[in-house]
Amino acid sequence: MATLLLTHGAFQGGWVWQKTALLLRARGHAVHAPTLSGCGYLARTVRPEDDLNGSIQDMTNYLDMEDLKDVVIVGHSFSGLICGALMMQCPARIRQAIFVDAAIPQSNRSFVEIAGEQFSQMLQMHRLENDLVRPWPAKVFGVAEPEATWFEARLRPFPYRAFHTPFPGVFDPAKTPTSHIACLQTMSPFIREMAEKARAFSWPTYELDSGHCPMITCPEQLVEIMDAILQSGATNT
Repeated sequence: MATLLLTHGAFQGGWVWQKTALLLRARGHAVHAPTLSGCGYLARTVRPEDDLNGSIQDMTNYLDMEDLKDVVIVGHSFSGLICGALMMQCPARIRQAIFVDAAIPQSNRSFVEIAGEQFSQMLQMHRLENDLVRPWPAKVFGVAEPEATWFEARLRPFPYRAFHTPFPGVFDPAKTPTSHIACLQTMSPFIREMAEKARAFSWPTYELDSGHCPMITCPEQLVEIMDAILQSGATNT
């Protein structure tokens, strides 16, 4: 059985993985779903100066403090950049990576640079005076009722600077065996493009007929795919 580190996307918290974590644990896996600084129940600590590097440090600290080894890291959306950094910085601790509808890093480029002009405009529309970004509506995440009310009530503003922080250094897609799960109903064009990038890297790719947050809307199907990946011991070829 595997040890998994589930990393959440922008505006969210470890809470987003509740259903998925329960299902994975029922299959015998050890599951960790930490919350990044300034997110979820730590929202009162958020600061405009927080950036991608701080989130990466949160996760490297978590690996160290929990003494985790041979870990499968799982990244969703924004946290694809966090997982990519862990792949580069902590290779001795990481066995495998799974990107769930996640941004694939590019060397020395920020999330905004990867996402393009359409995302940049959306970011500006949601930018607050304190240099935080208010969350998008639940429908943008692909979450509808009955889950939408519960989901939106837990979203919190996220630092604008985090989207503009360059990925720290070189990203090598062959550094760690990695798989990609694409959500076919995702609204974001650039996130949909990540599946083609994953195939170009020869990452095993899977498709899920869901919106951007399958851990909320169809956790059973997500876990089926994740467990298949874990059982296969996927390798980049």
